[in-house]
Amino acid sequence: MKKLFGLGKGLNSLIPDAKHITPDIKKDSVFYVEINKVRPNPQQPRHDFDDEGLKELSKSIRKYGVLQPLLVSKVEEESNRGMNVYYQLIAGERRLRASKQAGLPHVPVIIRDDLSPEGGDKRVALEVALIENLQRTDLNPLEEAEAYDRLAKEFGLTQKEIAEKVAKSREVVANAIRLLNLPKDIRESLRSGKLSRAHARALLAFSDETKQREMYKQILAGGVSSREVESIASTAKKGKSSAKKDSKFLELEKNLADTLKTPVLIHSTEKGGKIVIRFATLQDLNKIAKSIID
Repeated sequence: MKKLFGLGKGLNSLIPDAKHITPDIKKDSVFYVEINKVRPNPQQPRHDFDDEGLKELSKSIRKYGVLQPLLVSKVEEESNRGMNVYYQLIAGERRLRASKQAGLPHVPVIIRDDLSPEGGDKRVALEVALIENLQRTDLNPLEEAEAYDRLAKEFGLTQKEIAEKVAKSREVVANAIRLLNLPKDIRESLRSGKLSRAHARALLAFSDETKQREMYKQILAGGVSSREVESIASTAKKGKSSAKKDSKFLELEKNLADTLKTPVLIHSTEKGGKIVIRFATLQDLNKIAKSIID
């Protein structure tokens, strides 16, 4: 292990909390360690890593190196051959994976022995890992919601405290956590990107799971926007059941969809209504127009 240079604020640069920043803070040193001695965090809060994104990061690391050191703790374990030393990752698994893909023999790390699993504060280590992940821009909405939820349940943090730590508004945190109230299969669609964050939030406007699922199917068909979902939910809450209105046009929707070969939705209002016809390409649009005109 070779010492490289001083980084500056260290852990506080990962957690933007002004209360913990002091003028005489000790500088953390950066070392190069063998990459095969760095072990993943067993409590890694992030589960999904985009393969294409890792390939791009790997190319960048191969060209420029690892620009932000990994945060690790040093662990010693006895074996028949003596004492073995390895480093348990606290934050930076995406960088570690990309570095392995790039074939790097060594990676830069900041060693925090106070966060070691051998007597260190495991809760702080997990909190740092959660917050480090939340400060990334490529988390999917469900990963973000799960991380906020863990900070609240496992660390007793309020939504306001979480918001301060990740430099976001309390409303953003609250809205994200609410996504966990959706049915499991709908949450998984959000995780995979099949369902957008806006549509998922709109579905929460329905308190009834059956209504959520009906609207979810229509969203997947591509014929309804998030604002339209919220509008339908609002109408239903006022006692003007959108389900009943839609049921009156169910057969007509089916007939139109069969004729036009594309999903069709009919939305009625007190002053009329509208028909939503979905198309994916200009070629589809030409076929639909030809069917209507002919």
